[in-house]
Amino acid sequence: MDNIYDLAIIGGGAAGLAACAAASRLGDRVIILEGTSSVGRKILASGNGRCNLMNTGALRYYGSPLFAESVLSRCGAAEQTRFWKSIGLVVSGEDDGRVYPCTFQAASVLDVLKREIGSRQAEISLNTRVCICYKETTDCFVLETENGRKIRSRRILVAAGGTAALKPGSAESGYGILKRFGHTIHPVFPALVPVETDSRSISGLSGIRIRCIVTLTDSAGTELHREAGEVLFTDTGVSGICVMQCARFIHGEGCRLELDMADRLFPDDTELADELLRRIRRYPDTDAKTMLIGLVPSRISYAVMKQAGIPLRGEKLGEISREVIPALIDAMRHYRITVTGTRGMENAQVTAGGAACDEFRPDTLESVIVPGLHAAGEILDVDGDCGGFNLMFAFGSGILAGLNGREPGF
Repeated sequence: MDNIYDLAIIGGGAAGLAACAAASRLGDRVIILEGTSSVGRKILASGNGRCNLMNTGALRYYGSPLFAESVLSRCGAAEQTRFWKSIGLVVSGEDDGRVYPCTFQAASVLDVLKREIGSRQAEISLNTRVCICYKETTDCFVLETENGRKIRSRRILVAAGGTAALKPGSAESGYGILKRFGHTIHPVFPALVPVETDSRSISGLSGIRIRCIVTLTDSAGTELHREAGEVLFTDTGVSGICVMQCARFIHGEGCRLELDMADRLFPDDTELADELLRRIRRYPDTDAKTMLIGLVPSRISYAVMKQAGIPLRGEKLGEISREVIPALIDAMRHYRITVTGTRGMENAQVTAGGAACDEFRPDTLESVIVPGLHAAGEILDVDGDCGGFNLMFAFGSGILAGLNGREPGF
């Protein structure tokens, strides 16, 4: 078989491109089969176009966090930094652990990957969707495409990505291929996605931003997850990194977000109570709606006071009973927003769930069921927080799959 490839990669995203660069530089004959008209679309969108490549801080992964840690112990931030340097990309770290290309342009990342792949004469076949994949012999896979092409390869890497921010069905072939080879696919759901809520608690707040602590609770009031950061109120709910990082933990009905708007200002309730009483004494003849201005935006002030049960029918501050102070403090500490769902997979940055990681080796990403079959990146049951964690896993797992246990040479 003179026309057999050493590695056929299904998917031209971060994992697939990194695998191609790693394998082809070691002399492998590699082909990338990409179902759309371009490669690296998620790379270009990452970090608002700046491309947050990785994170040097503590790892923050879900789904199969131990598997992610095992992969990144072999090809983590240090190894990936050397990889990028070896193909001509200088990276720049920031104080929070986030690492970007020194140009702060995602296009630079894609450019160096394409240049490296082109210099090794690896092939990229666009608009090539795999419809059938099977093992012809013990050491040869056959991939048949929708346009009738038949490709033979000693190894294949399924790096088709998840379903986040894609049209429904556009990544099903990757899951389908793995499933037909006997792999377990855990249910997928959106992660890093805006949250939809009841309308009453967000009424009149669209466009407002506030820094606070966000706690997600279930129907019984049990804490599911907690984050700190900036919340953005939208027409249909809330967004912001801290909210999106809570979204993957929303399961079942009755979940609620509680916003602590006072923690940064008054860690102690006594101090907050004293401040509210001082305002009542100092501004007795002003409209009660002004009670929280200077602490929170005015529209949020109104919403918090309404949730605390203060009528706001034209009362003056001096007419507000001191007995409502505990309820007002509670509303500032636990501003309650009922969750009705998320914005769905089409608005998610990352897919949670996917191929069961215990069926793959963390050192080579090779299947323990089918020799020569590999999977890397978002198609695996690994998802991370914002901050470069998802791209870092995609690149790290892709590089290891491309190397297949060989010395990297970078």
